[in-house]
Amino acid sequence: MSSWSVKLKPKNCMNKLVYGLVGLGMMSVTLSSCKLFKHKTGKKKKAEMAAQAKLLDSASAAIKNDAKPIDSNTVLIEQTASVWQKRIEPGTFSTKAKMHYEGGDKSIDFVANIRMKKDSIIWLSVTVAGIVQVARAIITPDSFKAILYTEKEAYTGPIEKVNNILPAGLDFYALQNVLLGNPALKNARTTSVSNTAPNWVVRSETDNYIEQLLFDQNDSTLRSSQLVANGNANKSVSHLLSNFGLFSNLKIATDRRLTILNDSSSMVVELNYSNIAIDNELTYPFSIPQNYTMK
Repeated sequence: MSSWSVKLKPKNCMNKLVYGLVGLGMMSVTLSSCKLFKHKTGKKKKAEMAAQAKLLDSASAAIKNDAKPIDSNTVLIEQTASVWQKRIEPGTFSTKAKMHYEGGDKSIDFVANIRMKKDSIIWLSVTVAGIVQVARAIITPDSFKAILYTEKEAYTGPIEKVNNILPAGLDFYALQNVLLGNPALKNARTTSVSNTAPNWVVRSETDNYIEQLLFDQNDSTLRSSQLVANGNANKSVSHLLSNFGLFSNLKIATDRRLTILNDSSSMVVELNYSNIAIDNELTYPFSIPQNYTMK
């Protein structure tokens, strides 16, 4: 057994890593019990944190109190439809994402290479220390496959198997939307819009979730979102997006910060995108070695 294999144990932790990557919105929950790396203290930029907290302030307060934003009305919903209906929807998308996780007393850094084909495939390859590939996964709207290279194990099954660790109602499309920088919910009802310059605050709902979105009034980009389980404000995902760049005429945030609250625990996942490519021809290599154990 190699020294890397020893460092990347225990086995259950790697299983959680794969499932966590498949369900990115709950990734930090599954990673929180990991022992992949020794604890290290993450460095915080106070100014950045203060700005992020201020940006989410109005949205968080309103949604957690189940309050309707001020000045909301049907006319404003119709007038701003071109803003909140807008989506980033390339035919294909690829990026290299440096990822940092903090939760409890743990701090973890890894890299995920991500490739997507609209509404059909999400492919991920995960490495640590820049050189060691630990996992690969391919997700479709109805199924998933994953390989744990450090354990010589592979997993296949219906997407519902992954949904066992996800909140009810989150699916392939929610993961695709989060990765692209869109509102997470698909087919949600827009129930209110308010003018809180320099942002539009948009509230959308499904049977299971409430999502509050902040769009910049100047360029219509999504700057933050707050997703809360309906009836339980202690289960939420906040998503902050910043450092926008233009890629094939699409404005995409290259820096992301996900804060996940799960009852009494909270976790943070930071992502930094590089090498973004839009509408290129992509391959999605996935081959399970014959000597791997199927789960």
